[in-house]
Amino acid sequence: MEPVTVWWGEPGWAGAEHVALLDPVERGRRDRFLRDADRNRFTLGVAVTRLAVGALRGLPPERVPISRACADCGKPHGRPVVEGGPHVSVSHSGDRVAVALSPHGPVGVDVEAADRELGAGIVRHVLGASEIEASAGGPDMGRDELLTYWTRKEAVVKATGDGLRVPLTDVTVSPAAEAPGLLAWGRRPDMPGRIVMRTLDPGEGYAAAIALLDHPPGVPVVERSAADLLRPAPRP
Repeated sequence: MEPVTVWWGEPGWAGAEHVALLDPVERGRRDRFLRDADRNRFTLGVAVTRLAVGALRGLPPERVPISRACADCGKPHGRPVVEGGPHVSVSHSGDRVAVALSPHGPVGVDVEAADRELGAGIVRHVLGASEIEASAGGPDMGRDELLTYWTRKEAVVKATGDGLRVPLTDVTVSPAAEAPGLLAWGRRPDMPGRIVMRTLDPGEGYAAAIALLDHPPGVPVVERSAADLLRPAPRP
């Protein structure tokens, strides 16, 4: 069975040769970022997507057909969709960039840095009452526990394509100390039986999860470094 692949990279790996892979729309979006770090995260996410999909399909990376049309307004700021597959999800936080590719069905990946700023009362914006009760720390839970919940929920809503349109409190996932799983979703009661989740290994100081929608049972998930993918091919 073909695996789902998660490619890990760091923003500092983005170079001029990777900027050159972006199409005009992607370059315009890149130029609107004010900080170099944000530009590099975006660039790396696009470059890894193009290189990984191109390698799978035998296409030059610049010819990989990616659409980012928003489902609501049609503008090019939505999640990446590759015409003809595979399914793609991209996430970045701090010094981590994740690109997930699946040949089987929709996929959602999310990574969060443990040192990210969290506003007051954020727990009640992310977790439902039953999840807060299930936590050892309740509303005063630790940052690591909160980010575990958060990445699981973000992965789910990215896999379904609902994204920010869905309050995270509507999505109930397993406690952080247990294996990841979608337990309930009031508006989408069919989803718990259709989504499988896995915990990823982004390295110390980060939390990450992946959600697989309508995938074959037991599909493997492989995590790989994007370093070799990004390295220019040797000239003949």
